Amino acid sequence: MGKSLSLEQHTYDLAEVFEKLEKLNSRLNPEKCTFRVGRGKFLGFMLTYRGIKANPNKCEAFIAMRSLENVNEFEKMIGRLAFVS
Repeated sequence: MGKSLSLEQHTYDLAEVFEKLEKLNSRLNPEKCTFRVGRGKFLGFMLTYRGIKANPNKCEAFIAMRSLENVNEFEKMIGRLAFVS
């Protein structure tokens, strides 16, 4: 699903999104949902005119992380990531 080029396609795309939300028993929080946003934060991502980007605030931990020096440190990191997810 990309950017709707016509009103009819836009209506179809919105219907598809709401059908998927209903199928997954999900709801949108109107305080957090923003439609027709040119740029800003949305669901933890940064929206720009060029597209969706990762939120730099959420990437800081990975950017600041020191390089792993051996396999043991790598395995510990993988275990921690598995625990967090």
